[in-house]
Amino acid sequence: MKNLNLCTDLESFVVIEKINEGYSGDDKYKVQKDGKFFLLRVGDLAKATEKEAEYNQLMLYADKEINTQKPITFGRTNDKFYSIVTWVDGTPIMDIIKEDDSLDYYQLGHNVGVELKKLHCASRGEDKTDWMDIIEKRATSFLEKFHSLNIEEFACSRYAEQYILKNMSLMAERPQVMLHGDFHWNNCVVDDNDSVGIIDFSGNDIGDPWYEFGGLLWALEFSYSFANGQIDGYFGTPPSEFWKVFKFYVALYAFEHLSFANGTLEDIEYRISNATRMLTLFGERFELDIPLFRG
Repeated sequence: MKNLNLCTDLESFVVIEKINEGYSGDDKYKVQKDGKFFLLRVGDLAKATEKEAEYNQLMLYADKEINTQKPITFGRTNDKFYSIVTWVDGTPIMDIIKEDDSLDYYQLGHNVGVELKKLHCASRGEDKTDWMDIIEKRATSFLEKFHSLNIEEFACSRYAEQYILKNMSLMAERPQVMLHGDFHWNNCVVDDNDSVGIIDFSGNDIGDPWYEFGGLLWALEFSYSFANGQIDGYFGTPPSEFWKVFKFYVALYAFEHLSFANGTLEDIEYRISNATRMLTLFGERFELDIPLFRG
């Protein structure tokens, strides 16, 4: 353990451990002060404005009954930014489900859905974006990249692409909230009392709250019960419109996943396998109105 000498604000904090998970490129540490634990993030000054916006987003939830990181301080040095937020105890839900995916995780998913709903309700505001324009541009980019890879049609890829192009109007007049930005089972933790915590906010985008259900596609590989629980925890009974929009986002998410292929055969095959699993949740021809895991 060591004290931090980055600036005077941090001198009283003691480093407990360095955290290596994540893809942000920032340095992250579990730190302690006065017997309490916190998360310290340190990164290049060039990212300070972006990271301060993420930090400020947490202020929306600070006085709400939401189990998430609470902002403590944000600052800059000559060449770094730093932020400190409260530490949220718990085990990543991904680790729990992968350890034994034969169990029923409906209640765990339900608890996650309840927390996500609280998060979205707390951040409804007057700020708006042209969500349909944003999604049109993303879809165009993902599909162009997909076609540039010269991948042969697979599974129901042609039908999924047609669904996106024919149903873009679903994106018009969508409700908007401040999005978590990277909501999935590895950014949700659960403690010994089954309390769910939400961590690792990414970005401060405003958009359709239902967009965040795309993160379920990773959990669905292992647990239908968890996915059903999250949807029911969020909605109670999901409206019929949800399934149309969710189907659209599943198709979009699959092509987004493919768009990150690095060009190697191994990586392309891996991504095709994942995209096939995602798309065939709605049938071999992407023809189902309700996904198979809901049956």
